Amino acid sequence: MGHNTLGVIPRSVRWRRVVDLLGTDAPDATVIAATADAAESSLLRASDDPVFVEAVRLLLLVPTAARAEDFRGALDAAGLAAGDSPELLDLIMAASARLDAVRRSTIRRTDLGELAGRALATSLNQHIGDALPGLFAATPEDVQLAAKRLSSARGMSHLARGFFANITQATLSYWLERTLADQEARGGRFGALGSRDAFDAELRAYTQEASRIIKEFAGSWYTKTLHDKGGISSQDAARFGAVCLKKISAELRLKRSTDA
Repeated sequence: MGHNTLGVIPRSVRWRRVVDLLGTDAPDATVIAATADAAESSLLRASDDPVFVEAVRLLLLVPTAARAEDFRGALDAAGLAAGDSPELLDLIMAASARLDAVRRSTIRRTDLGELAGRALATSLNQHIGDALPGLFAATPEDVQLAAKRLSSARGMSHLARGFFANITQATLSYWLERTLADQEARGGRFGALGSRDAFDAELRAYTQEASRIIKEFAGSWYTKTLHDKGGISSQDAARFGAVCLKKISAELRLKRSTDA
């Protein structure tokens, strides 16, 4: 977790229920389900955040750019100034700079836009970095090849699922952080050794399961859009992101009703 930009904890009835549950011996799964219920509106609002939309666009366009013979030129065209021979860190830093520029240019910001930027960096690092022969031994050509592999239907399915799982987990944990830390410090819910780690692990599993539907959807959407349009616009990214968030929200609701 570890967010340092927390705002005021919401005072809605749903969030108060989460805080109340944390003070009881309710199972972790019950607390997480209540958190998903309380965070749903925040998750859906992210689809209108320009920073979130841009993060989705970059997620889709980095693998597409890697298909080009001139990777650097394709990245430049996508708005990513990653240098002449981009390595993984160059890609991540360029994406961060691009999102910062979008953030400065808009007044329509949400906390989820910030979380989307972190999720993009994490996803690029995981799905490109894990495919490299070694971070310090990898060449720019290795980076392009690893990114290009993500431009297949299978590759995009895994990349998009990881991105939206990261956003969902971050959303559910965002407002919990202060209360969880307080519980841990007071020796309450997380007084037992390893109990906080167990809670975080269950939260990760919960969001991974909820994001499974993205894996089924993203690859076919990506390949069809590229085939039909030859590229992906900001409008395409906005629609894709909105659909993914709605699908995850529906999965979270289904999971709550199943677990109830």
